[in-house]
Amino acid sequence: MNFKECERNLSERFDVLAKREDNWDGYDSKKPTKLTLVRAENLIGELFDSIISAGHPWITPFISSDEDGNVTVEWYEEERQLHLQIGEDEVEYIQVWGTNIDTEMHVDFFSRDNYLTLWKWLIDG
Repeated sequence: MNFKECERNLSERFDVLAKREDNWDGYDSKKPTKLTLVRAENLIGELFDSIISAGHPWITPFISSDEDGNVTVEWYEEERQLHLQIGEDEVEYIQVWGTNIDTEMHVDFFSRDNYLTLWKWLIDG
């Protein structure tokens, strides 16, 4: 997928989220705020640029929102998963490589310092 196709694909996904209202799922879930959406879209664009500039392949993520109005971004590569939870004030990531929450998952804050390390883990194992 080239940059323009990726940009269009991501833009379409964020357009869907921007149209959500509170209780969008029938379970009183909050809609993402404009600030959260802008922050998420900018972060994913920055992440895409970093990954492509480093010569790594891009995997199109699944993008949605959760019950608290955070934007969720998920990548799946074989048994590995990388999830981002993007809110107005912070971004957390979850690495998953199995089903045991104590020994096969890791949660931490996402930052520019760990973009490529996490991506290499996802695609290379």
